[in-house]
Amino acid sequence: MRSLLDKATAHMVIMLPDDAALLRRLEQDLHVRPVRCVPPPPAMVFGSYFEAVVPDQRERERLLSALNRRHELSDLLVPELVPAEVVELVTALVTADGDPDALGDLGGRLSYRAEEEVPELMRELRGDPDALAFLLAAAVYEGLDHRLVREEAARLLTLSEGRLTAELPPTDSSGSEKAGRPNPDFVFRRSLTELLHTVRAVRREREISTEGAYAHSVQGVVFVRHRQAEAVLRHVWREYGQLSDLLVEWLREVERTPELTKPVGQFMGRAAIWGGGRRALRHIKALAEADRTTSRLIAANALGIAAEDPVLVAEVRYRLQRWSVAADVHLRTTVAYTCGAEFGLSRPDLALRLLHDLLLGVRSRSGQRGQDDDGKVLLAVRVAMLSLFQAGNEAKVFGRLVEWLDAEQCDTEQVLSVFGQLLQSPGWFMRRLAAETPEAGSMVEFVRRALNSESSFDATCAALLRWADWARWDETQFRAVENLFAALAHVMRFGEFRLFVEMDETGADGWAGLNTARASLSRWRAGERGEAA
Repeated sequence: MRSLLDKATAHMVIMLPDDAALLRRLEQDLHVRPVRCVPPPPAMVFGSYFEAVVPDQRERERLLSALNRRHELSDLLVPELVPAEVVELVTALVTADGDPDALGDLGGRLSYRAEEEVPELMRELRGDPDALAFLLAAAVYEGLDHRLVREEAARLLTLSEGRLTAELPPTDSSGSEKAGRPNPDFVFRRSLTELLHTVRAVRREREISTEGAYAHSVQGVVFVRHRQAEAVLRHVWREYGQLSDLLVEWLREVERTPELTKPVGQFMGRAAIWGGGRRALRHIKALAEADRTTSRLIAANALGIAAEDPVLVAEVRYRLQRWSVAADVHLRTTVAYTCGAEFGLSRPDLALRLLHDLLLGVRSRSGQRGQDDDGKVLLAVRVAMLSLFQAGNEAKVFGRLVEWLDAEQCDTEQVLSVFGQLLQSPGWFMRRLAAETPEAGSMVEFVRRALNSESSFDATCAALLRWADWARWDETQFRAVENLFAALAHVMRFGEFRLFVEMDETGADGWAGLNTARASLSRWRAGERGEAA
């Protein structure tokens, strides 16, 4: 990029928020020192923008004449004004069109002045619930009839059930005299700004987050001092033993969203490192045994963080090996989640061994009670295997599946079910099928066995039909599907036959493998039935 810019004798300007961590990474990665952009003085912005909006000097002077003597322009252009607020000032002058009455008390009308006055207004009304209710109603229904505003204020006061009252009454429900005390339910008890100042934190500038199903705006809370959050948590975890149980109880009930569970898992993992000792993983084990899936996902993330400690990593491995053969379904699903999270992704060989133990445990319990529990474990295993596969361990994951299927130690249907899950990410399979690599033969046999197993046919057939559809637009994928269907047609048993029938009925012109499927069906109908009969 730099060479292209040099050739074009051009520069690239990137606007970034004033974020210390972001700017530090920019300096490290791009080897440039960011230039802090300070807006020009308000007076300069005013003069430039006013002249652009009103080019004629005499007209500008006429508009400025509407300012009364109580509001000199220099008093309005205070140093803390940002450009957007200067624009608001110019707009008000132009809109008034030189009429002092229309301009009115400009200083009192400007929005930034109003926002400055709100905190003081709220402080004045703290002990007056009627006025607070009327303030909120007037703010919502500004411009409407005063009777309607008062009715809505009264309704809000009734609905508040005392939450607009700063202090509780001096008598209790039995009539006994008591000293007035702060109302813990008072909705204006502490402002966000006050809380931020108290704990030495600030709000970041608003930004757009694209995580999740849709974009949304966020305004993060960050401490003024770097790594203060970690210092606070480390201190309270080490110094206040009873607090740890409260924190675990609070955090394990967190809502199941990555935005919340990820930082909770990181904290729980770091807490294990801070605590140390023989009971370092006690709080993580409590999460692993919990009924809520969210708690076990947090435990899986926490184990990955804890394993970064060279002292704890051996204990984490030991715990996971013990839990993989435990009777408790919660512990076994936690092991699967951990194998699909950071711990397993950085140790794929160990993760695959643990997942193999989980599959063996399911088979050893087949026919016993707890089939629903084993279903939860198997679902977690499939998700973990897919996570490992998608993380760049395709050859390793597929090779282990081939070994497990050939050894016949695990339940064959469960191994085929895992394989069907991997077919959702076809890129690696298609590249090898197209190039007819040594793995291609094993893939064909795996697909063949999955098609001829009643439990895995539907998922495998649906995946292959999607492959055939997608392959219309890519030469490599087209060749891969053609090679796969040609290999399946050599020995057409019941599963291959059902696949080709589905292909014939649902396929559209241009689908890869469609001609092979129809030709195989035509031969079968002509009497060359092979093993499909």
